[in-house]
Amino acid sequence: MEVIEKIRIILKDGNVEKLQKYSKNTVSNIFVEILQKDLTNFSYDKDIDYLYFLVKLLPNYMKDKHKLVHAEDQLKLIHQKMKTYLVQKPGNIEKTNHNYKLLKNMINNIELIQMSILYDYTDKYDGSKYKLLDYILFDLKNISVFNDALNRFPYLVNYFDKNDKNIILSVCEEYIKEVMNYTKETGIDNIIYYDEVINSILKSKVFMFDIVDKQTILKKIKESLKEIRKEKYRKTFYLNSLIEKINNEDNILDNSYLEYKYNIPTYFNEAINCEVRKIVNNYSISKDRTIVDDYILTFDGEDAKEIDDALSIKLLENGNMLLGVHIADPTDIIDKDSIIFDEAAKRTTSIYLSDKSYSMFPEKISTDIVSLNEGKYRPAITYYFEFDKKGKVINSKFIKSIIKVNRNMTYDDFNKIMTINGNDRLKITVDNLSNVSNILQRYYYKDPLYETVNRSENNITNTNIVGTSSGEKVIESSMIFTNHMVSRYFVENKLPFIFRNHSSNIEVIKRLDKLKNNIIKENNDKAYLGYIEMLKNMYPKAFYDIKCKGHAGLGIDTYCHITSPLRRMADVIGLICLDNLYFNQYDEKNIDNVKKMVLKYSKRINEKRNSIEKFSKEYELIR
Repeated sequence: MEVIEKIRIILKDGNVEKLQKYSKNTVSNIFVEILQKDLTNFSYDKDIDYLYFLVKLLPNYMKDKHKLVHAEDQLKLIHQKMKTYLVQKPGNIEKTNHNYKLLKNMINNIELIQMSILYDYTDKYDGSKYKLLDYILFDLKNISVFNDALNRFPYLVNYFDKNDKNIILSVCEEYIKEVMNYTKETGIDNIIYYDEVINSILKSKVFMFDIVDKQTILKKIKESLKEIRKEKYRKTFYLNSLIEKINNEDNILDNSYLEYKYNIPTYFNEAINCEVRKIVNNYSISKDRTIVDDYILTFDGEDAKEIDDALSIKLLENGNMLLGVHIADPTDIIDKDSIIFDEAAKRTTSIYLSDKSYSMFPEKISTDIVSLNEGKYRPAITYYFEFDKKGKVINSKFIKSIIKVNRNMTYDDFNKIMTINGNDRLKITVDNLSNVSNILQRYYYKDPLYETVNRSENNITNTNIVGTSSGEKVIESSMIFTNHMVSRYFVENKLPFIFRNHSSNIEVIKRLDKLKNNIIKENNDKAYLGYIEMLKNMYPKAFYDIKCKGHAGLGIDTYCHITSPLRRMADVIGLICLDNLYFNQYDEKNIDNVKKMVLKYSKRINEKRNSIEKFSKEYELIR
């Protein structure tokens, strides 16, 4: 008797212990084979209890990840076949029919197995849909994953947890708990996540809202509103917002609503404006700076207002090339104890939208008295890098400088100059910058997935460069190289610093590749757009930390952000680190103070990023 027939008999007899003499791989393969064969000859008149039993047991035998890719394709065909029988109902079978109910449950279980494979949960999945749902909803906490699951398995919105609660009730309870636990320190990331999950469930065409569940949620919200003590206004806002969703009351989304929801400051109060006026009337550049007499150029997009980086380059008598990267220094004008600094620390970054922007610093500072505007003396940090003829860095130094930019230019200006003949100073400088850019690009390698995720119209937290022309490459390569070299100083000297880390999660990347391959097979444009959205959310994000863990996305072992201090708080913190531990003498007390500062602000910046990204996305959707 063939093994397949023996196992079929074991299933029909219910003698599970007899399966132990076979390997798990053998059992899982034969289980799938039995499903394929027996469903081909399916009839509502036949006994299919053993197939239901098989599907229930299958997760316990599907632990080998090497076998799963093939099994996933087979399960997809099985799933489609089952759904065909369920929809067509050959023989006009009633929904009360025993086999009809079994088939419906089998479809649910096959979907759950597919989900466990898709979201890399097979080693933990034991057939319990409750644990799998908990994993997707409350462990992963990734809205793209949840939405992808809904897209593939729409009836997920009506599943129940182990306490016989519909997921809408479970998610609303978590939302309420997060709101009640909210403080300025905890942030709003979890509130935003559960808010998005609730939106996705309520918008589902197949969602069925039980009246008892609805009343239970509303009752819990009202009880919570009575208990509110601290952070009263923000908590009340989030709870009332949930009431409106549950009651299907349309919110009129506008800027002010989104700004409050995501805690995005949109104006500077009068106390800060008074401080700015005082600075403007009394400010003069510090005297402990070196006046730099280089031929300095800036290159930005057409609409750039905050000009915080500039370049110079010259050939030395020994034939080497000296690159100067000049970065605006707002710390010369803004003390870290000032209310302007505190406000910038709350904002953490400037936000650029399609039709407006929200600056981290007041405009008078970021676009005027510190911005590297043409013909104006400005405080800066100048980073010099000397390259030999082979492109090797043989010397570097950083200085506190006073600079005057000779020309503010655009990327298009750079590209046009590259195409013309000439030997004036501007043409020679542009050509030399293009040559050194080719050298700089050898020092790092951009992972294709990282580049896909970060090259978008609203690139807020990285280079803020979205194009790939020669002019843009010159600026991008110079900034990446400078960020690398500054961070390397702190690593080599074992000093605390605010590093920019990117750890590549191999398992997540494999999972994303698998999703992409499935989408390519399906040839579905909508699914591919969903994949890009998931890529942005699931691909490991870079983050700030006091420990240097390297940057896998750029292929370099040390990295930071130091080149955009007019629009990123991390760069300002980096400047303070330089001031304390590079430009001045330091002792253990200085080191300890810098450690505390970096830990405080890196945590705040990391936590704020999610709400900024969500705000920007929703703003563009309602425009």
